[in-house]
Amino acid sequence: MLKLVALLFFFSTSLLAEISLKKLSQQPTGRTKDFMIWQYLGQRITSSQADAAYAQVKGIKNNKIFYRYAKKTDDKTIKFKAQCKKNKNLLSIKDPECLKLAINIRRSLPYTNQQRKKIIAKLTDKHLISMLNIQNEPNTQKAYENYSADDFLNFFNKAGYRYRNKKLNIHLNKKFIDSLSCGDGVAPFIKIVVNTRTLYNLQKSLLVANGEVLDSVSNFFLAINHLKHKDEKKAIKFFLLSRKKALVRINRDKNTFWLYQVTKNKKYLKELMGSTDINIYTLYAHDLMGIKIHNYFSQIPTQQKVSYKSLTDPFCWDEIYQEIKLTSKESLYKLLEKYEQEDMKPVQAYILQKANDYNLYAYLMPYDKYLKGLKNDDKAIIYALMRQESQLIPSALSYSFAQGLMQMMPFVTNAISKEIKHPIKTLNEMFEPKHNLRYARHHLRWMQRSLYHPLFIAYAYNGGIGFFKSYLLSGKFKKGKYEPYLSMEMMSNTQSREYGKKVLANYVMYKKIMGEKISIVDLFDTLMKPNQTDRFRASK
Repeated sequence: MLKLVALLFFFSTSLLAEISLKKLSQQPTGRTKDFMIWQYLGQRITSSQADAAYAQVKGIKNNKIFYRYAKKTDDKTIKFKAQCKKNKNLLSIKDPECLKLAINIRRSLPYTNQQRKKIIAKLTDKHLISMLNIQNEPNTQKAYENYSADDFLNFFNKAGYRYRNKKLNIHLNKKFIDSLSCGDGVAPFIKIVVNTRTLYNLQKSLLVANGEVLDSVSNFFLAINHLKHKDEKKAIKFFLLSRKKALVRINRDKNTFWLYQVTKNKKYLKELMGSTDINIYTLYAHDLMGIKIHNYFSQIPTQQKVSYKSLTDPFCWDEIYQEIKLTSKESLYKLLEKYEQEDMKPVQAYILQKANDYNLYAYLMPYDKYLKGLKNDDKAIIYALMRQESQLIPSALSYSFAQGLMQMMPFVTNAISKEIKHPIKTLNEMFEPKHNLRYARHHLRWMQRSLYHPLFIAYAYNGGIGFFKSYLLSGKFKKGKYEPYLSMEMMSNTQSREYGKKVLANYVMYKKIMGEKISIVDLFDTLMKPNQTDRFRASK
């Protein structure tokens, strides 16, 4: 048993770089330094060293760093806070401050009304008391009328799928729906209701919602709700309203696409072709009208020399990013001259797109030497994912510490290191393209055993294959008047939903650049053919 524990400890720490407190203190504050601190806290260090490192975290301390710090420090306040935040047994907590740290809606739902009253008696925070009181109410509109719109929406949005289906599928009248429209959480409320097949009573309640007081996204889901209830005329009204309120081009294009799907009026296809955004909706219109897209580039002239800066150094990329961010539009082309070197192509692309107000798009392929032996299709998928994940910047680093070109999470990197020959020695090596792409290719090969369509691969890459399998087998991508488009728009995980769309558009563009015949219309059609898209449905 001791050998097993030692082995697990070795695997969990073996990829952490050896970082000194002195080296840490010399680095500028920011996300990259936070990543270093997180790694440092995983080393064998003293409590005082952990305290000194944690004091250098920028801004709000994320939980990844906090929990690792709590294991190393002797600070009783920090240890107390960490223990409270992890304590799920609310009834056992006597200290009000500890209870405040531990409590949330999901944790309090399993308790009985009497048990919740005991918990309430220990609280002083009015918001938390209201959060628990609303759970003790009968599940009726009359009971919920005693609470603010924000309280009800917060409760509903955080209650979880099972509880909502069991207790909250109730009818709400127009007056109550109108009152909710002013609440902070109304947008996720509408999205959840429309996207959850079993909340039929709530979906019917939303048919009377006033879109004028709601944002573009809410109006879009209300339009989808009207489509699901066979009222195409009302759906058109809400798609138009959503388009009018849209703040970004892809949302305007999405509504125009749906107006075409409902009306089949080609004026909407022509409007889509007038958009300067390259997305699945504009690609669809260009395919149907037989017109090529031209506002992109795949090559950049460079000088045959190497920059004194390194894109594999995240601190260096932080500096370049800030430089670009602070440069006026008029000076961007002058800045471009500074990064004409061969290894700075991704930076040039970044600057050029910004200089053109993102009306011109880059689809570069600067890492082909690490993708030798791959078929064009696999290469297109990798570049499509890479473009969305990192904009082809090798040292890109996310808030959750996903790394490099393919934004590999440290836990995935650790797992793959146990499966491949010649694994990396430290996580910092994941900022080097050759390592990042080698690990990503290994991960993708595993995914492609079950998923064959680029959209499905994108969903799984972002949200996890388990999440996507569950979504797929819940009755999605089956025959229907507005399929596969409804299934694409009704994914409750907003990040994965939008991510998939962008990766699919990237995939189509890269295939075109590689000189291969590709049609997004055909790719949409293929989504309805299980034997060509995935193992999960094909095996049923």
